[in-house]
Amino acid sequence: MTGPGGAQERITGFWSAIAAGYEAHAGNVAEYGSAGYRRWVEDLASVLPDPVARILDVGCGTGYLALAAASLGHRVTAIDLAPDMLRVLTDTASARGLRVDALLGDAVRPDFPPASFDALTSRHVLWTLRDPGTAMANWRALLRPGGLLVAVDGCWFSDWDEGTAPLQFAESYTADTRAELPFMLLDSPEPIVTAFAAAGFVDLTVRWRPDLALGGGTPYLITGRCP
Repeated sequence: MTGPGGAQERITGFWSAIAAGYEAHAGNVAEYGSAGYRRWVEDLASVLPDPVARILDVGCGTGYLALAAASLGHRVTAIDLAPDMLRVLTDTASARGLRVDALLGDAVRPDFPPASFDALTSRHVLWTLRDPGTAMANWRALLRPGGLLVAVDGCWFSDWDEGTAPLQFAESYTADTRAELPFMLLDSPEPIVTAFAAAGFVDLTVRWRPDLALGGGTPYLITGRCP
């Protein structure tokens, strides 16, 4: 997600700026220990390999998926470009007695040897990728044969309205920035599934999951496999 120009810098700056208050927003995460949170953990457990698997969570933010996977007994590495998000993750992991290796890293070009992981996860990351084709190809290369892809996202901005977007968000996701994000304004996950297939993933499925919704919009769950 790095590169010349200002788009990625604006994006990373936005997520760093809101990191401290991110989990206080009910539309971002379900409260730890709540029924909604348990649904997320149970759903993740139903698609991930049996523990202990080595899992990479890309664009991890405050670690919602990474911490849930760690609570299920997996060995989790989490990467993000926003240092303040990683600090929230590590503080939360410490408070819950969980181990997550939280590293500063680019979701498009994760710096790990090929075939390092049994599963790769992402949550609310696909829409903000500047180069999703490269990201997906790199993700497949990081998975061992038979390795699992789990991606949660949604068509959050298909009805984008400049006038109603929160000011701080609109100042970061400007028209120029939005033009660099191929998946931001989609009204269907089909182009994303097509891109995953082009990157070499197989057995791709997409399921709408209204039961996992936390705020506006309905999330979907994409799973796939590295051949």
